[in-house]
Amino acid sequence: MDRHVLIRYFQGECSEEEKESIRQWLEGREENKKQFVNERIRFDASLMIDEGKIRIYQSNSKKKILRSLYKAAAVILLLIGSSYFFSLYQSGYRNTSLLHINVPAGSRTSITLPDGSLVWLNSNTTLSYPNLFSGKRRTVELDGEAYFEVAKDDKKAFIVKTGNRSIEVLGTTFNVEAYAKDTLFNVSLFTGKVKIHTGGKTPDCVYLNPGEAAELTGHAFRIKPANANISRWKDGLIILDNNSFDEIMHLFEKYYNLEIIIQNHEVKNLGYQGKLRIADGVDHALRVLQSDFHFTYERKKDSNIIYIN
Repeated sequence: MDRHVLIRYFQGECSEEEKESIRQWLEGREENKKQFVNERIRFDASLMIDEGKIRIYQSNSKKKILRSLYKAAAVILLLIGSSYFFSLYQSGYRNTSLLHINVPAGSRTSITLPDGSLVWLNSNTTLSYPNLFSGKRRTVELDGEAYFEVAKDDKKAFIVKTGNRSIEVLGTTFNVEAYAKDTLFNVSLFTGKVKIHTGGKTPDCVYLNPGEAAELTGHAFRIKPANANISRWKDGLIILDNNSFDEIMHLFEKYYNLEIIIQNHEVKNLGYQGKLRIADGVDHALRVLQSDFHFTYERKKDSNIIYIN
């Protein structure tokens, strides 16, 4: 694998075709994974060198020589450091620095994990993961909603921790919604198979097959058909399929980080079908709903509260 392609990958500048070729390359041989780790260590180490701290004036020829020596020394130290850390990696040591990705309200993003897995993160979501997966498990922590395309690795299970529950897979695609501030917990499986550890409740584990979803109701999980549109937020869309007005307002609160108080109780249980673009904003979305629902609204921008009248 061309190291320049790997560097673009670490910088998040690879095309989808290059990402796919890297994923296939990683699944090929163990030596490929070692090269990937080695290049990642070199890349991370290079970010630590701040040339701005070395004050060199080009007008002075003597200082030019010193600058060249400093650069040479930095490269040598970098290579020595990379070799040292890579040797530690081969002998069982793992760099367990934890990275945190926070997605603000109204936004979404996608990232590639160190094992090549792809993750899309929804609004108001936090994902924590190590810069290198160690041991026999690939563990990440999620607060919010995410869509996973997990790179297959029969030797390392992929674990998503959400509070006192966790989801275990080997290689699959699924959507999970588990905001810490909300009681809702939903896992929708599209390919592969997952095992949900229920956090001590009976039964201890719930298994899902493709096309199934598990939703927590009270203290029990309910298995139901998965909604194919549940992950369309990745495309910047809110798909409404006979959702109640109350449910729609809950979605708006999640996507736009505001509070909505429904004072017009006549509209609470009315259903709506349609498609909204998240980027159009909450005011546009409410105006669209007003064509089918009879209500007015008042937005208090100082307190970020919307009243439905």
